[in-house]
Amino acid sequence: MWRSRSPEALVVEAARHSSRAGLSRPCIVHMVRAANGLSPLRAFLDAMRDCPAGLDCELVLAMKGFRSQRHAEPYLEQARDLGAETMFFPDTGFDLGVYFAAAARLQRERYCFLNSYSEPLRAGWLAKLDGALQRADIGIVGASGSWTSSRSWILHSLGLPSAYRRLLPGRGSIREQFAQMDAERATAERELSTEAEGDRARSSKATAAHVATRAPRAALRALSELPRQIWDFESFPAHHLRTNAFMIAHSTLAGLRLHQVHKKADAYALESGRASLTRQVQRMGLRAVVVDRAGDTYDQDEWHRSHTFWQGAQEGLLVADNQTRLYQLGGPDRRRLLSALAWGACANPSPKPNG
Repeated sequence: MWRSRSPEALVVEAARHSSRAGLSRPCIVHMVRAANGLSPLRAFLDAMRDCPAGLDCELVLAMKGFRSQRHAEPYLEQARDLGAETMFFPDTGFDLGVYFAAAARLQRERYCFLNSYSEPLRAGWLAKLDGALQRADIGIVGASGSWTSSRSWILHSLGLPSAYRRLLPGRGSIREQFAQMDAERATAERELSTEAEGDRARSSKATAAHVATRAPRAALRALSELPRQIWDFESFPAHHLRTNAFMIAHSTLAGLRLHQVHKKADAYALESGRASLTRQVQRMGLRAVVVDRAGDTYDQDEWHRSHTFWQGAQEGLLVADNQTRLYQLGGPDRRRLLSALAWGACANPSPKPNG
């Protein structure tokens, strides 16, 4: 069983057999979470139809947390016309752990991993990512990247010396913006949960109680993770490709140290820590690049110029997700904060367009 062995061992073993698979077309692995309901999947599939990948590819839906085939049937019906294959996973861990397990089972030549909120924005999006990955000196490509540092952010939040000092707005503005974003996330989560459970009669009193009790638990978890956030992460700028939409070859994946992803902190470490996927690929002597909607590639020191994440009007973005929408729908204060978190002195947010 895939759960009984480390993801690193599984991917390495799969790499030994990948040449026998004989498949040269890329494999899209899209996360589908039962807890999210049908809406995100519908949005993704509509985007796939409106924005063709641009080359022959395989689509695999990684179904996470479904109780049975019958439970999943309404979701599978949505994707019948796209010829999607399906793989089922328990509702444990986080996206990266599912991606590694899927790669171990699939044994394909290369993958494009997309999270449950990802939506392609431009026809030929996969061809652009794949074209960059075909270059011999490139080991991993993403639709967006960031310099955001968990370490510097925590130190700044505690009033300690940090690379974010004099780069971020005032503390009052930060608290106000994060409170607003937290409220928006809580509302979206409640709506998705209600849709997924089919229980639209849940009382507002019960919902409010759930949110109220969740806050102190989250604060305690954050406190317990504080040492790890400081020592396992780089100071700003902490260059990392975002894992909402990235592409990598199986042979490269097999050369990485892929630890178990049990907690959110594990997922954050693999995305943006000192031993992130980006950093590990770079230590193999390969480049990690962002690809914009024109197909242009950007090395880490130029990512802010791609305007793909929390910069400008994100006009270069190739694949959207909930985090890019957070910026897109925000007002000027939110955009200034998020752009500064991602790019520091290179931040260049644009005001929210009218309408």
